[in-house]
Amino acid sequence: MDATAALEQTLESRYRLTTVGGGFLGVHGDNAIRRAGGVVVLLRDGLYGSKDRSKLASNAVRNDTVQIFSGDKDVALTRGEKFYVTAIHVGSDVVTMGLVSVRGVPIGAKVFPVWCSVNFFFLADTLTQGDPESVYRVVDRWLGSESGGAVVSTDSVPSAPGNMVAVAPVIAVPQKNAIELKPGMTREQVMNAMGAPLHEVEFGHQHWLTYQGITVTLLESKLVSVEANGAGLTPVNVSSDPAGADIFLDGAFVSSTPALLRLHPATYKVTVKLSGYAEWEREVKVLPSAEVNLNAKLSK
Repeated sequence: MDATAALEQTLESRYRLTTVGGGFLGVHGDNAIRRAGGVVVLLRDGLYGSKDRSKLASNAVRNDTVQIFSGDKDVALTRGEKFYVTAIHVGSDVVTMGLVSVRGVPIGAKVFPVWCSVNFFFLADTLTQGDPESVYRVVDRWLGSESGGAVVSTDSVPSAPGNMVAVAPVIAVPQKNAIELKPGMTREQVMNAMGAPLHEVEFGHQHWLTYQGITVTLLESKLVSVEANGAGLTPVNVSSDPAGADIFLDGAFVSSTPALLRLHPATYKVTVKLSGYAEWEREVKVLPSAEVNLNAKLSK
């Protein structure tokens, strides 16, 4: 894998992509969100969005100045607006991120989800070196997380390899026994039975309520499915000195440091790699209900 492909994987892990029907940047196909991922918050004014996905506004950011080079400028995006990240592409001198607004934005007399792409341009060779920190320094001036820290996922979505899941911390809530959730229940009925959810995500006519152990999906305010999520997994915090290193779990890339992984109890080989430094490798036994903290001090 070359440096730009590895960098693209690292960014996708950091921003936890939302899966939308359609092709590159979600331009073709239906509007349905297949899976809700991370949420980012716009930190500055200057970007534009479009109500039409096929004409999404393409914003070019160079040295903190913005130009619109294609698409419809339906709405000026304001600081504080929240977005799902739908796609990331790393080129020779540009990082392109596809965004769609979490909420509907009023445009005229109607409310629409707003779509755009943001193209962050870099000096020659910056991206081919595969250094994620150089990208974070630029992107973080424009896009932050809801919590003000690292960008995190709004739900628990399995990812490779095997049983590994990389998600935001899950807050424990009391277990509720003998609760029957039936198709057709309203959001209010679900919350009366289950209490307030850990996370709540809405897009168009779809709604997700995440509880410890399950995620409830509603379509047009009616319950359509209940799925198991990643509750019960053991948190494994992986950091490194210096930060920004790649994390491999049993030989497969999973994230970059610092990262919070949630793993099923088992024994794993954790490898941390950073260009110019010796590999750091440990065999880690993950036990139920026991948080694991790994700090890889990398040496030249």
